Amino acid sequence: MLLKLWVICSVSLVLMQCAYAQEHVDIDASKPTNFYSMLDNTIEISNRPTENIMGYRGKLMYAPSEAHLLLAEIPLLYNSRTDKFGLGDLRARYFYLPYKNYDSFFGAFGPSIDVFAPTANFENGLGSDQWLISPGITAGLMAADWIQFFPVVSYQYASTPLSDTALKAGVKEAHGVTFQSIIPIVLSADLFIQLTPIYQLNNLSDERYDRYIQELFVSYALLPKMQLTAYFNGNFKDDIHTVSLGLNIFLVD
Repeated sequence: MLLKLWVICSVSLVLMQCAYAQEHVDIDASKPTNFYSMLDNTIEISNRPTENIMGYRGKLMYAPSEAHLLLAEIPLLYNSRTDKFGLGDLRARYFYLPYKNYDSFFGAFGPSIDVFAPTANFENGLGSDQWLISPGITAGLMAADWIQFFPVVSYQYASTPLSDTALKAGVKEAHGVTFQSIIPIVLSADLFIQLTPIYQLNNLSDERYDRYIQELFVSYALLPKMQLTAYFNGNFKDDIHTVSLGLNIFLVD
């Protein structure tokens, strides 16, 4: 595992050196419908009533064109309750954007699909032990140059857990719907924030699982192709709070 971390860090350092040598490019990452190839290196901690889960989350995004985005995410996590470290649930995402015109109020529209694979060890407290599949639709509303709204509606399917341990712990198959709106606010050429209120119907057959989540994302451009980021996710009903610090390296010409 230490070798994997070393390889990740080494690759990140090489890419950082490349970023320093590259010329200026015009990157607007404030809008979620702007697609860029990039490497996102994030260190995070999730504080929960009975445990803390912390570690590294690496995201590699590939944008073959302005209309297509592929994402692969690899988390390496540690659980304070079980004192175990290992691979979390892998994630893959595809986002297709057939329409984008920021000169119009209705500035963008496209579908996406998220898939989380149960690759983590549930007994070690590192994953859900379920397949999570979430297709969604995103739109873009261009209110002004400094603020826009990107509403997202998505369906969530959580499969029957793979192990008896998860079943005994109360994990079960569920169907849900999520409503959210990503609200970018551009403060300067180098600094923007995204406010994202989220309402989750995690189980359509049981309203006790309905949740309001608040996210805050902040990005500051250190260099034309390198951004320092901070993130907060607050699930106040369950007293689960996640914070992270990241470095985005854009792999663009």
